[in-house]
Amino acid sequence: GEGVSVTQGVVSRIEIQRYAHSGANLLAVQIDAAINPGNSGGPALNADGDVIGVAFQNQLDSQNIGYVIPAPIIAHYLVDDAPSDPRRPAGFPSLGIFWQALDNPQLRAYLGMEGRTGVRIR
Repeated sequence: GEGVSVTQGVVSRIEIQRYAHSGANLLAVQIDAAINPGNSGGPALNADGDVIGVAFQNQLDSQNIGYVIPAPIIAHYLVDDAPSDPRRPAGFPSLGIFWQALDNPQLRAYLGMEGRTGVRIR
């Protein structure tokens, strides 16, 4: 674009989120600022002006909910770019399992796991 777009927002949560472009489930920062086509890809700054991540996607069918890739995730990929070193895994390794949090009491009752906490591994 021809101009500069600046938006102010507040961090709502930090959690694992599915990245729209790669489909990977990685750490993301949810903010209450709109991220629209044309203003994604810019730096997200804290109150001191330090870069804390990169704005990259919005939540579909909602207003003023955006996501930021945190700086540690970006740093991981930048140092991970060593294809000549076979000791370094590309990206984030995965165990190849699926898990589900057992926070919901109804789910625990359905599974016959009353009184237990943790995660269910599939």
